[in-house]
Amino acid sequence: MKKTRRTAQVGQTIRDALVEVIRYDIKDAALAMASITDVEVSPDLHYARVFVSGLDEQQTRDAVARLQDLRGRVRGFLGKRIRLRFTPELEFRYDDTTMRAGRIEDLLKDLKPTDDNSSDDANDE
Repeated sequence: MKKTRRTAQVGQTIRDALVEVIRYDIKDAALAMASITDVEVSPDLHYARVFVSGLDEQQTRDAVARLQDLRGRVRGFLGKRIRLRFTPELEFRYDDTTMRAGRIEDLLKDLKPTDDNSSDDANDE
């Protein structure tokens, strides 16, 4: 979805409202550890992709499936919390950027030579 200043602002507003909806209105234990990382809104503001992340991959995928099942109810609560002409249709997706970032960080740590090995090589010469 094309990102403009307006869609970015609306996305941030929807994200903040969704956090409150999940915390106070839905009250589902399966959603407790899930966090909303980003919301992309279509240019006409009728559709929104909600990216969900968490600590454990399987629990997060289960939370996304649960939110997808509850999206009509979530949309109803969202409509009461935000002031838009239309409450957008919601699509929940699993966001794996934090998992990928952690994996890249681990790979970079493995590639980086330690200072102990370089000092041992200097002593051998």
